[in-house]
Amino acid sequence: MNTQDKLCLLRRKMDEAGVSAVIILNADPHQSEYLAEHWQSLKWLTGFSGSAGTAVVTKTQAGMWTDFRYWIQAAAQLDSFELFRQGDTDVPAFDQWLTHTLSTNDRIALDGKMVSAAQADRLKKEFSQKGIVLDTTMDLVSDLWQDQPPMPRSPAFELDVVYAGEARKEKFARIRKKMADYNADYHVLAALDDIAWTFNLRGEDIHSNPVNLAFALITMDKISLFIDPAKVSPALGAALKTDGVALFGYNAFYETIQNLNKKYRVLLDPERISDFIYQAIDKRLDIIKHSNPSVMFKCLKNKVEISHIRETAVKDGRAVVNFLHWLNTSNTPKTEISAAEQLLNFRKEQDAFIHPSFDSIMAFKEHSAICHYSADADTDRPLSPDAMFLTDSGGNYLTGTTDITRTVHLGSPTTHEIRDYTLVLKAHIAVATARFPTTARGYQIDAMARRNLWQQGLDFGHGTGHGVGFFLCVHEGPARLSALPVDIALGPGMLLTNEPGLYREGQYGIRLENMILVIEDKETQFGKFLKFENITFCHFERSLMDKNMLSFAEINWINDYHQMVYERLAPGLDAPVRQWLGYKTKPL
Repeated sequence: MNTQDKLCLLRRKMDEAGVSAVIILNADPHQSEYLAEHWQSLKWLTGFSGSAGTAVVTKTQAGMWTDFRYWIQAAAQLDSFELFRQGDTDVPAFDQWLTHTLSTNDRIALDGKMVSAAQADRLKKEFSQKGIVLDTTMDLVSDLWQDQPPMPRSPAFELDVVYAGEARKEKFARIRKKMADYNADYHVLAALDDIAWTFNLRGEDIHSNPVNLAFALITMDKISLFIDPAKVSPALGAALKTDGVALFGYNAFYETIQNLNKKYRVLLDPERISDFIYQAIDKRLDIIKHSNPSVMFKCLKNKVEISHIRETAVKDGRAVVNFLHWLNTSNTPKTEISAAEQLLNFRKEQDAFIHPSFDSIMAFKEHSAICHYSADADTDRPLSPDAMFLTDSGGNYLTGTTDITRTVHLGSPTTHEIRDYTLVLKAHIAVATARFPTTARGYQIDAMARRNLWQQGLDFGHGTGHGVGFFLCVHEGPARLSALPVDIALGPGMLLTNEPGLYREGQYGIRLENMILVIEDKETQFGKFLKFENITFCHFERSLMDKNMLSFAEINWINDYHQMVYERLAPGLDAPVRQWLGYKTKPL
C-alpha cells in the first residue's frame, strides 16, 4: 500500500467519523522521543523516519512539520506530503496552519494516548478560539495499519546498586517525601526513563534506549508496576517483591486508574503523561500538576554515577580514538555504513559495553550537512580522501551513556572549511570555559556558544546541548543548552553535551561535541559560581584549525585539553595508536 492509498483510506475514516482533519504525532503512550516500531505510525503513513515530526491530514491536503535537524532528510523521504520547515521564517506551526485552514465547528481528531495532557490542553484552547473542536478520543490510524509490528517483549533486568549508587527503596522514600510535600496520595508515572530510574530497571524495548514498556503507581504504602509479566524473571520478581513492589500486567494500568479512590489526590506531570490518562483520572480525582520528582532526581547524578561516568569517558574515548586512527591509516575501502560497523566493533572491546546509545551518524561530504543523517543501503557513500566526514556516536555502558561528535577532513581542507571548523571550535571552547552563577539557565550558555558565529552572520539550527542519562536515554531533561527559554537552573551533577555546529547544505557540516558535567567552581562576594568539567576525551583536528583565528586563551585551552586526552587514553592504547595520538595532541 503506497502513501496515496493510505491517505485515501484515512480520509474515508475521517468522513465516517465526521472530522475535517487528523493530527498524527511521532509519539507513544509514554511520551517517548524514540519509539518502538509498534508505535511508529508517522513513519508508516508518511515515509519519514526521523525522531521528531507531526503530520496533518485534511480532506484535501497533507503536510508534515519537522525541525531544522531533519529538513533535508524529510525532503528526501516524504511522498504525497508537503514539507513544512518548522522554525523557518514565515512557516506557520501546524496548529496555526490548522486554525487558518479550517472553519468554525470543524473537528480535529488526535489520539489521546499519543499526546501529552499539557499539549492537548494547549491545542484545545487554541482551536476553541476559532470554534474548532479537538477530539482526543479517536484513533483513526491503527485500524488501517494492517502489518503493525507487535509490542516488544525484551526481558527487564536490574541495574545493580554498584552502578546506580542508590537502592530503589531509597528512591521510593525520596519520591514519597515529595508526595507528602504536595499532599498527594497517588503518584502516576508513565515516562519510561522515569520508571527505569525509579525502579533501577533496564531493558531493550526501544532501540538504543535501555527501558521497559511500563507504567507505575506509587502510594504512601503501596507501589505497583504495570509491565508484561513475561519480561520479569522469577528472580527479578522476587527482588521487586522484597522491596514492596507489586506486579501487574501492562494493560491493567488503564483499568486501575479508572478505579482509584475518589477521595484521594494524584500527583502527575501533564508534560509526561498522556491526555487519555489525564482525562481518565480527572473525571474522578483531584490532580496536583507538577513535574515528576524523578525528573530532577535523575538529572542530578550522584557520586557513584559520576565516578562511573568519568571511567566510561576513558573507555569510550579509547574506542573513538582507535576508530579515528583506523579511519586515518587503514587502506581498507570504507563506506559510511562500514565505518559505523567498525566503530561499534571498537566499542564492543570496552568493558561493560551494552549497545550504542543511538544509531551512529556517519556522514560524508554533503551528507554531513544533514544534522541527523542516517545512512542506509540506498544512501551509503564510499569514503574518499577529498571531503569532510562527520561522526556522531555514543555508547550505552553499565557504567554510563556517552555521546561524542568529531568532524575530520579525509584529504586537504580548503581555507573556507578551516575557517568554519575554527569558528565551531571557538563556540565549543566558549561553553567549555564558561563560568556562571547558580541562577544561570541553559539559554544563557547557549548564547555564549553562538557569539562568535553570530558576529560572522552564521548560526546553527539546533540547541547547543542536551542532558544525558546514566545508562539511560541519551537525550534527558529537564536541563538543556538551547535558545528555548527553559526555566531550569543549571546545578552540580547535571550531565550535558556541548555541541555547536555549522551546516552548509549541499556542501558539508561541522559539529564538535563533548559531554560536560556541571560542577562547583568558587564563591565570591557576588555568590556561588559553577563551571563545566569535560567528560569526553578525544582530540580535535589540528589540520582544521586556523591558529590566527584563536586567542591566546583558546590555544592554551586546546593544548591543555589535548594533554589531558593523551594522559588519560594513552595507557590503554596499542603502540601505533598511542604514537599517532601523541602527534594529534602535540601543542599548537
